[in-house]
Amino acid sequence: MKITLQFHGGRREIYAMAWEWAKESGMLMTEERFYPTYQVELVGGAHGSGATPECGDDVRRISLNPSPVDLNATSSLEYSKRNPNSLFITLGGQSDAILRESVLSAMTDETTLVATWKRLRERARKSMAKGAWAENTMSGARTRAANHYYTAEAKHLADAGVSLMGGTDWIKYQLD
Repeated sequence: MKITLQFHGGRREIYAMAWEWAKESGMLMTEERFYPTYQVELVGGAHGSGATPECGDDVRRISLNPSPVDLNATSSLEYSKRNPNSLFITLGGQSDAILRESVLSAMTDETTLVATWKRLRERARKSMAKGAWAENTMSGARTRAANHYYTAEAKHLADAGVSLMGGTDWIKYQLD
């Protein structure tokens, strides 16, 4: 079973959401850095502290994982292969001018995990607003993206003039 959800959200906001999910579900959370060298590590030990850990600007992907998690990977692909039942959240880039789209995804055949990942995706959806216009920045063509999700922080950033972009500079979103 595959699940996905593309959305706009502030990186720290998404990180805090995933941390809450990890604590509530008893899952382990990891963070990955892709540059300059690949690194993966557990977040916050075994949920010992009540405080939400900080999301560094260099963190590119986070994941929730059933135990045990295999951290002996030298690339994001190898990590995914070693931990195939994980729920991944690829964090969109964020600067003072641009917020890129983030993606939540998972693929598993384990029945209990399918239910857990679907529940978390639905929880994320219910916590967000939806509706936007998507514009092709090269052609100027616009289309309605009625099911494009975004968090309160993404709306705040957009209202402050931050451009909400897709994974590349080809698509720009304007929220409702």
